[in-house]
Amino acid sequence: MVVRPATAKSLRETSDSPGSIFNSLDIHARAMSQSLSVIVPCYNEACRLKGFFELIRRNIDLGWQWIFVNDGSTDDTGTCLTAFQKTAPESIRVVSLPGNQGKGAAVRAGLLAADRPMAGYIDADLAASPLEFSRFMAQQDVASGQTLLLGIRLKTQDGKVQRLLYRHIMGRVFQTFTSVVTGLTVYDTQCGFKLMTTARARQIANEMACDGFAFDVELIMLAERRGMQVREELIPWQEKGDSRVRPGHILEMVWDICRIRRRIRKMPQL
Repeated sequence: MVVRPATAKSLRETSDSPGSIFNSLDIHARAMSQSLSVIVPCYNEACRLKGFFELIRRNIDLGWQWIFVNDGSTDDTGTCLTAFQKTAPESIRVVSLPGNQGKGAAVRAGLLAADRPMAGYIDADLAASPLEFSRFMAQQDVASGQTLLLGIRLKTQDGKVQRLLYRHIMGRVFQTFTSVVTGLTVYDTQCGFKLMTTARARQIANEMACDGFAFDVELIMLAERRGMQVREELIPWQEKGDSRVRPGHILEMVWDICRIRRRIRKMPQL
């Protein structure tokens, strides 16, 4: 079952955080101290990590665990992550994959490495702020493991979602195809903002097999198979350039969606 948001939520914002329009620490986040593992898949993200590192420094008192998964980067990502981990080893963890295995493999590895009660994953470009997780962590359906929380990028009059037109069109075409093939009614499967309990995350991650960009669809379908409710919430989003998704990846995703549907349909009922 998919639950859609009725209205957008408010967000405190300031303008001095480098690399992102999101920088204010919500009071609810402090109340949920030490309860979240944030997974950040990284492939050649060296030029983007400075802003993310600064966000963590400003909010280190949260006590959250930050898991960066280096997916075989060929730039200085690994060096940057290792150096940053040394500044706060109790909060920062680096998982290094042998070679570039794909975003799905990186997120899966991060979910399996999480050891706080809640687990969420976010993109390294800070198109969405990880601090937004604090809005949902204490909600009973999410905290109890009943619900998989999905962020969605839907333009509203408040202007908190900024997307390039061609990406929006590509996204809607992909979502229509995904809905027809899998039966999912989710508005935005590919948004890099998802939150669940770590216990649920491990169950799902152990069943996942898609290494590529279509892994979000697999995760959602496996969550529904396990009887979880899927809830969509509007989140502020500021699109960044240099997307890692190339035209060839779209064809791979189409094929992966078909394979995911076939594989999950063959699984025994729980």
